[in-house]
Amino acid sequence: MVCRKTEIIAKEGWRYIAVFAVLFLFFTLSGCTLFALFFAFLAIFFAYIFRNPERVPDEFDEMSILAPIDGKVSYIGKVFEKEHLKKEMLKVSIDSSICDVSLQRNPFDMSIKKVLYTHGLSLDVKSDKSKTLNERVEILSECEKGEVLIVSLVGKCSRKIHTICDNFKKVRKGDRYLLLTSGRVELFLPLECRIKVAEGEKVKAGESILGYFLNDEQK
Repeated sequence: MVCRKTEIIAKEGWRYIAVFAVLFLFFTLSGCTLFALFFAFLAIFFAYIFRNPERVPDEFDEMSILAPIDGKVSYIGKVFEKEHLKKEMLKVSIDSSICDVSLQRNPFDMSIKKVLYTHGLSLDVKSDKSKTLNERVEILSECEKGEVLIVSLVGKCSRKIHTICDNFKKVRKGDRYLLLTSGRVELFLPLECRIKVAEGEKVKAGESILGYFLNDEQK
């Protein structure tokens, strides 16, 4: 799998920045300073939203689970996943705001079995209706410790989810794979995982360690 995205600003943001930069130049040449400053601010703001920093994990451990997106951990607990896995899983949810880095990174090495893209609305992810009505991407995968599910939900400040991988089959830990300007990412992990973060804690994609898969002798 080849995941591009080594540029300073993600490609998906270039067109917005270019439009605002052209408007800034136009109003600057026209002598409309107020409008010029407004569009300069928008160009800088969108460059900030679509920034693409390099990330290094806090520690290198093949059993570690990296945060898939920047944001705040909003839920940790056991749930019965009835749509795809049809069994009890350990769910970790992370809410991401428009000011967080938008790029999602793979939390671990995995083989993609199925990708489901559902078009929908962009309601606040804290609303119960968002779980069924919001646009989302569901990724059913196989990792060394079994089946996992990653669900990305669009938030109220986002319109769609961008896929940024050229080949969505086998992915490596830390690689960029989706772009979500705001919303929620839900990880459904095996019950044997050990989670080291707490609800309310801020995490960074590709850098913060959410927890660990357990070896057979640790179970």
